[in-house]
Amino acid sequence: MDIRDLRPTETGAPPTHLPPLTGEVVAGARSRTGLTYAMLRGHRSLTLDLHVPVGVSDPPLVVWIHGGGWAEGDRRYLPLWWTQQGLFEKVVAAGMAVATIDYRHLGEAPFPACVHDVHAALRYLHRYADELGVDASRTGVWGESAGGHLACMASFAPARAAHGDVVDDVDLLGAVGVQGPQPLPAALVAWYTPNDQFHAFLAGWDGTGPAADPGIVRALLPVSQVSAWSPPTLVVHGTQDSIVPVEDAHRIHDALVAAGADSRLSIVQDADHCFVGRPVDPILDESVAFLASHLLPRESR
Repeated sequence: MDIRDLRPTETGAPPTHLPPLTGEVVAGARSRTGLTYAMLRGHRSLTLDLHVPVGVSDPPLVVWIHGGGWAEGDRRYLPLWWTQQGLFEKVVAAGMAVATIDYRHLGEAPFPACVHDVHAALRYLHRYADELGVDASRTGVWGESAGGHLACMASFAPARAAHGDVVDDVDLLGAVGVQGPQPLPAALVAWYTPNDQFHAFLAGWDGTGPAADPGIVRALLPVSQVSAWSPPTLVVHGTQDSIVPVEDAHRIHDALVAAGADSRLSIVQDADHCFVGRPVDPILDESVAFLASHLLPRESR
């Protein structure tokens, strides 16, 4: 099966496996797959893929973070309702590189492990930017659902830490993988990102141990990490989201505006989680254009 033909199961039940897939190349890109950005004793190595547009010198970088309730998901696959590779190919076609990362799930390690992993991936990409052929000084972060939450953590927390303003003395940057300064993303796209719903998720977590120490939960809320130093942000959410209420998007956007940060709110009418019920391509195009407006020179847009 070509990866672009991958779709949800007919029964709607969560898949227990994926068939053998072909066609994994992102059109128009030079791809490096399975780059190990962190090695953790007793855990699997943490990896990322990078797709760099052919013929573009030192393009800016977009880091994509998958969702899955912090408990499942894979860097290689988009939500099964979308055309696989479509998001990556749109970023590449706009003249930007895209990295897509794996991180530890909650069955492997509780919060803030996955937050530390995302920060480690950004440090790795920044450290090896010249070798990888990207301009990591122009980095945007983009995530959906749980990945949207992690994208907020990767964008908001380092900006606060750079100014010596750490919420509840919780270290969200960590010491996984590459050490050194934490990159500060220049733009953020957060799709159907949980904030208030984060509490509900933690309360309902039925995995093999606690999801997080209760003492750090406040620091893990996107609105707690917002500041005037937060990067320009696009918050996108569907009105009919049955998993993360649209009110969470308003909370994040309103907190950014109140802090004096640059935020734009885009509400998708009649869209459920993963924008089910609405065509995803126009939503993708809006988000790619937002990232391009902040990462590409004006003459390249």
